[in-house]
Amino acid sequence: MMLTKRQDQILKAIIEEYIKTASPVGSKRIHEVIQIEISPATIRNESAFLEEQGYIEKAHTSSGRVPSTKGYRYYVDNLMKVNNYDDIKSKIEKIFAKRDLSVDEILDKTSNLISEMTKLAAVVVTSNEFEDITLSKVELIQLTQNKAAVLFVLSNGQIQNKTINLEQFALKDLMISIDLFNERLVNSKISEIETKSQVIIPILKKQVKKYEFILQTLVGALIHTESNKSKTSGVKYLLENPEFNDPKKIKSIIEFIESASPFAWFSSQSKKNSKPSFEIGSETGIENDDIAVVKTDFTTQSGSKAALALIGPKRIEYDKVSDLLDWISKKIKSKFLGEE
Repeated sequence: MMLTKRQDQILKAIIEEYIKTASPVGSKRIHEVIQIEISPATIRNESAFLEEQGYIEKAHTSSGRVPSTKGYRYYVDNLMKVNNYDDIKSKIEKIFAKRDLSVDEILDKTSNLISEMTKLAAVVVTSNEFEDITLSKVELIQLTQNKAAVLFVLSNGQIQNKTINLEQFALKDLMISIDLFNERLVNSKISEIETKSQVIIPILKKQVKKYEFILQTLVGALIHTESNKSKTSGVKYLLENPEFNDPKKIKSIIEFIESASPFAWFSSQSKKNSKPSFEIGSETGIENDDIAVVKTDFTTQSGSKAALALIGPKRIEYDKVSDLLDWISKKIKSKFLGEE
């Protein structure tokens, strides 16, 4: 649904004012900052409509409104303008100017700087999964009566393993699933396994109970392997934001950062999209609706994948953060891959 130009202006005013202040925005303040001539009565009517449609929410503690996840998403997709973090960029330029630094060292120093200056947490992940690595073989080893290890042998000689709790499903069902993997998916690229595995679903469905759970477990173990290296910076700065004073919210954020990687957070988005990606509020899949993640990814000079994600409250400056990550991605490609 697209809003009218006037509704766009009011929603934009509410979001940008809330980003600055972290306080609910009332009609009087909207009237002061909005870029068009409009009466207070019209602002109240349009705000009521935006609330009814789910773009803003009534704050519990005042008469003002705050943006919802839907409102932030509309803003990101339709309203935000790109601004620069000039001060941050000038400091990052000095990091890139040092000739003896590797891409990992640059990302490490850059993420620390961004966290300190923006009060956001930064997660850097590099993956040793190269695009041409294929699956050579899958083996099953029963460890105890209730546990088994699934070994994924890769074409580059690496062996990834996943410990399986046999109380979740029968050993024979797991063996049937692995036999199908060896029969149908060997020599497939790791990057294509998730898509190609769909072809064995009709066969699994006939022979295996909990076939979806088993398939998800095997594919997930193979795609999100321990070859991913992750480093988080700036959680202490992130927790300075007023949204995260609640101990429960702090716990959920830390668990979220520790339990996954930017590759997993954005698995549903197209790999061909080179622009920064966003997950806002409930889109992240956790109960804490006050969180947002912005991520950019690129290829390192060794051919492996890398990602830089910034995590903060929903009121982060999406335009500036998006532009900053896009700029960093281009700088890395230019310095290490010779791309402009």
